[in-house]
Amino acid sequence: MANTLIGPQDHQLVPWKNGLGMTREVANAHDRDGAMLWRISLATVDRDGPFSDFTGYRRIIMLLEGKGMTLDFGGHGSAVMDTPFVPVPFDGAWATSATLHEGATRDLNVVTSQEKASGAVALLEPGNGTLDLAASHGVTMLYVLRGAAQASVGGADWDLGSGNALRLEGAGQTGTLTGRSEDALVYRIDIDLA
Repeated sequence: MANTLIGPQDHQLVPWKNGLGMTREVANAHDRDGAMLWRISLATVDRDGPFSDFTGYRRIIMLLEGKGMTLDFGGHGSAVMDTPFVPVPFDGAWATSATLHEGATRDLNVVTSQEKASGAVALLEPGNGTLDLAASHGVTMLYVLRGAAQASVGGADWDLGSGNALRLEGAGQTGTLTGRSEDALVYRIDIDLA
């Protein structure tokens, strides 16, 4: 598959597993039997309540907008999410519930199969400068959280505005990421299949 630019218009709206809300899928992959290998999505949490059960998966969640929430992991502790763009990892099997701080929040989620995939995340801040991109993994996603940037990969240039993502298919691709605004902030998600 070729490298692909993904905009908000390309997201798929799907219900949460527990039926209490909706998520916008940015990208995903499934195995031959239809089981999800990984997913990157955006969700709005507008009420206190339980998260969906993702037994067999790892989760990373990041606050994008709003005053945040506190995640209660039962016997596994809790996490206060009140600062945007700070990744919070946890086991999808943990019984997790959210308590909003002041109104709805919007967050970005990365879900990967514990047996068949692994994911790593990093925040890139190019500002008005240029960063060298380390070699891509099986799948690498560059998601613009704020501002604008340009990615130069595989002999092609990609203009990325806030909310756009570039999906790089195939390991080993390198290039550069150039900020087009002082506040440019990009979330890099690397996914490898077992």
